[in-house]
Amino acid sequence: MAISQKLIDDFLQLRECLIIVRRDYNTYNALYCHENRDLLTAIAPTFFTEIGEILQRDWILQVVKLMDPADTNVRGEKRENLTIPLIVRQLEDDALMTDEIRENAKALLDYGEFLKAARHRILAHRDQQCHFEGIAMGTTTDAQLSEFIENIQRFSDLVGIQIRVGPLDFSSSGCTGDVYDLLRCLRESRRA
Repeated sequence: MAISQKLIDDFLQLRECLIIVRRDYNTYNALYCHENRDLLTAIAPTFFTEIGEILQRDWILQVVKLMDPADTNVRGEKRENLTIPLIVRQLEDDALMTDEIRENAKALLDYGEFLKAARHRILAHRDQQCHFEGIAMGTTTDAQLSEFIENIQRFSDLVGIQIRVGPLDFSSSGCTGDVYDLLRCLRESRRA
């Protein structure tokens, strides 16, 4: 069972993209959780509403990029995309695919289907019907979102183990200067 260096390199780069998606999810949830609503509203409601909208739009774009085809034709040249389908294809080509990875990848791609219309008709393009009729797209349930977040970790771990680079827990993303430091400063400024 030979593992190509290209697969390893591509997976490690894709895993960085998965980490960013999880980090952004964590940041949004830490900032906009129920206990911070009054704080954010009292300090700068317009600003925090705008930041929330920006985070949501970018999150949809980043998630759907992960679901794009393995490659795209650009001016007659085939270019690979760092996506889940690319890793799936390489695992299959190298005879490393497992049923568990396949099922997990399908669950990720299925979730991405919910968001694709929002990217295509609202974020990447301004679809006139959606705009004028206020059609909401990209809405998923809390359960679907939680399952997706669990699945990106599971996909990363399953593939990491299969190609012998190991799992990597990226469920927590706190560091100096993060959203928690911002919230601490905001709370302290309100007490002063």
